[in-house]
Amino acid sequence: MEKTIYELFDELRPQEKASFIDARLDWASCGALCGELTLRCCHPMSDN
Repeated sequence: MEKTIYELFDELRPQEKASFIDARLDWASCGALCGELTLRCCHPMSDN
């Protein structure tokens, strides 16, 4: 019997899961979400 996507995902190592999620977010948002998070986390703007 073939495994479901959920079962296959559970078999991944944490680094593989993170890479998979990162790739899906990048694809789903055309890179906009990852770019926005990078901007906010790495280059926060001051309130002044």
